[in-house]
Amino acid sequence: MVIRIVCAACGAKLDAPERLAGKKGKCPKCGDIFQIPTPEAAKPVPPKPKNKPSAIQFDDAPALNPTGGFPKRIHIDNIYVILSSNRVIAFLKYGEGWQLNVGHGFANAKQENSMLPEVGDYVLVEGNVKQTDNGRRLVGIQFFKIGKASDLQSLTRDEAEILEKLVDRTTLTGSQKKQLLLYIRERFFSSFTEDALDVIEYLTGEDFHSQQVGDCQCENTVGLRTE
Repeated sequence: MVIRIVCAACGAKLDAPERLAGKKGKCPKCGDIFQIPTPEAAKPVPPKPKNKPSAIQFDDAPALNPTGGFPKRIHIDNIYVILSSNRVIAFLKYGEGWQLNVGHGFANAKQENSMLPEVGDYVLVEGNVKQTDNGRRLVGIQFFKIGKASDLQSLTRDEAEILEKLVDRTTLTGSQKKQLLLYIRERFFSSFTEDALDVIEYLTGEDFHSQQVGDCQCENTVGLRTE
């Protein structure tokens, strides 16, 4: 059951899980802050199967459900990886551009543009990273489908242009999860994932349905659904 809320500032209709009653919420449409009423003060309603209201961004709880949007910018702290069906195609090295898999390692995509694949299906992975007193820590990952193979040409231009080529949220196959886990373990210290046990559990488990895992930073998305 959920609690139906009408934003007093803009009139947007929103749904909140009953377990969050009494907490503060933020309207994803206008940004207004409000308190989620208790079930006694607001009649709970079952969630709609289609055309659901926007998910509320809570300022005292991480956004663990799909936001329905795409990354709107390259976030300096996050990691970005592009996967094919069976390998890591490229990763973003902030300030140096996309690094392309050339078979014997990685090289700058601008210099090795002839090595860009021309066919296949590709997924962009955004890993949400937070700075802590102990350093950078991965806290969540989410997955997006790239429109077509030719869109990878954008990797040779602007770092963020690939974000314009995303067409949908997607899931990872077993092979893709294996390659992503290998990439993370090879490029980062083991402590990098110590705050993301749910991410490691996902990458090593049998979940092939999730489109994101962990804290995936709602504020870095556009295209949020509204009723």
